[in-house]
Amino acid sequence: MRDTASRSPQRRRTWLAAAVLPTTVALGISMAPAAPAQISSGSSLSDSIRPSDPPQRTPVSTEYPDVQGLPEGVDVQRIEWITNRRIALFIQSAAMPDELIQVQMLLARDWHLDKDRTFPEVWAMDGLRAREDDSGWTIETNIEQFYADKNVNVILPVGGESSFYADWQEPNNGKNYKWESFLMKELVPVLDNGFRSSKERAIFGLSMGGTAAMNLAQRHPHMFEFVGSFSGYLDTTSPGMPEAILAAQTDAGGYDGRAMWGAPGSQGWVDHDPKLGLEALKDMKVYVSAGSGRDDFGEANSVATGPANAAGISLEILSRMTSQTFVDRARAAGIEPTVHFRPSGVHAWPYWQFEMAQSWTEIANALSLSETDRGADCVATGAIAEATKSGVIGSCVNNEYAVEDGVRQDFRSGVAYWSPDTGAHALVGAINARYHHIGGPSGWLGFPKTSERATPDGVGRYVHFENGSIYWTPATGAYEIPAPIFEKWGSLGWERSELGYPVAAPIDAAGGQIQQFQNGFITVDADGQTHWVKGEIAKKYGALDTANSALGLPTSDERLIRGGAFQEFENGNIYWSPATGARMIKYGAIFDHWGTKGWEQGEFGWPTADQTTIPAGGETVRFENGTISEVNGRIQEERN
Repeated sequence: MRDTASRSPQRRRTWLAAAVLPTTVALGISMAPAAPAQISSGSSLSDSIRPSDPPQRTPVSTEYPDVQGLPEGVDVQRIEWITNRRIALFIQSAAMPDELIQVQMLLARDWHLDKDRTFPEVWAMDGLRAREDDSGWTIETNIEQFYADKNVNVILPVGGESSFYADWQEPNNGKNYKWESFLMKELVPVLDNGFRSSKERAIFGLSMGGTAAMNLAQRHPHMFEFVGSFSGYLDTTSPGMPEAILAAQTDAGGYDGRAMWGAPGSQGWVDHDPKLGLEALKDMKVYVSAGSGRDDFGEANSVATGPANAAGISLEILSRMTSQTFVDRARAAGIEPTVHFRPSGVHAWPYWQFEMAQSWTEIANALSLSETDRGADCVATGAIAEATKSGVIGSCVNNEYAVEDGVRQDFRSGVAYWSPDTGAHALVGAINARYHHIGGPSGWLGFPKTSERATPDGVGRYVHFENGSIYWTPATGAYEIPAPIFEKWGSLGWERSELGYPVAAPIDAAGGQIQQFQNGFITVDADGQTHWVKGEIAKKYGALDTANSALGLPTSDERLIRGGAFQEFENGNIYWSPATGARMIKYGAIFDHWGTKGWEQGEFGWPTADQTTIPAGGETVRFENGTISEVNGRIQEERN
């Protein structure tokens, strides 16, 4: 525990005492506890710094890793690939077991190029209004593009609204926050054992995240080489500060912050006051920034994208005052932080993006990165330069390198490939990520034959490869289509056909392949014959587990008959009529006997139920006008 007596200032700055209290009062007015309806409707002033709603992404693919050496009760349940350089880890936590904790990673530039290499980490902590689905850093800043050419893994914890990433003393507002335990005792082993960490780390954060970054670095100094606070609150115990923090937590989600560190003035607050834990930072690079609270929107060299509001001004004033107190204490203790106190600027995302970039040199120095690992020193040439000249995939992050019988070059927002047979083409977004996940040029698709193009219906995008294609829409995601299935799909009209777009990857089944589309399936058998299954028959086939069912693969397309339709499969048929729906009947004695009676046009009519097993032994099928059963090798008829 920190000693309050020995660390308390002998005298308080008169300007701080004079300024903090009025500011706190102002904040208390803007952040007063709201009614539940007000909180949920977003009426409070601090909603202005809440990250905006991100677009809902369909993962390119999902993996289920087996990460060894983790603490008891900790497990990486799944990895969702958002792009080929951005992943989301869903972790079962022992500290916070009620729901999976999401942590996103922006993978190092050479992650895929050098699969045996380990990489340093840069942790980016979110603000008070952290969302549960995405990090504010990826929603509101260019962090993904900025770090694209840098050889570090960026770690982005998701969630933790109003938590200060602390271990709370009590549950509150439906949450039992134990963020410090999760981050330091659980996430670190996950990264060390499963995600190629070099165990060299930098940490920074904005607002609440700046306070949390300082606290985590002070409480676990062996974990970090760099700590940065962008508009953080680095004095949490001076008069007025606990009240301001408590009001902000109530405003941002309706939390009673006394459940976090106890009552103001208690030991928990002392132990989490950054200005009182400075000795732990003596071997660490420290970076502190804040604006003055003056709105500089419209001025020359301003990074602001819009005018400030009351919350943005008052919150930044408070951050600046507490950061100044921290810096003064640090210098008195023999610690010389890098300080960026701007003469203007408010509590808003454009300023934090700016500081993220400004701090990079200090981070790189602290992590002892080589010049080549600090950023791109590259140029696009020849055919790849021509294919990427539009700038859609941004600037290069490395030079060309060999892959299979061609070359690859990585860019900030995509990848370019070249081979003698296909030429140069640029890939971006979900299609690029999907292509990479299934092996890139080393996989069965081969090299791209086109860059990304719009589909004729204007809904989706596609890229053609040597041995297939990848199609994408916002609703369906990106999926590869092997050449035989693609040709069958094309004969039907591609995305404008009855089948629509693919909604799943092709899978091996029954000696062939099957792929699901929006409204049916296309299959390929062992002899290369293709068929499609659509409509109600497709729904029945899917419900039966397609080719893994007793039916196997189709041997025909759908056939129209009087009153309905049917389709033939390896081991049976599916029949459909408007009155009876789609029903399965297997080849064998019952099917043959039904045939002697005229099939669906005969005396028994259409099947009204799937063929089922009789518990006593045998099979049975119900028809419109009766039942046919096979019991002990004998056929039995029963009329309605």
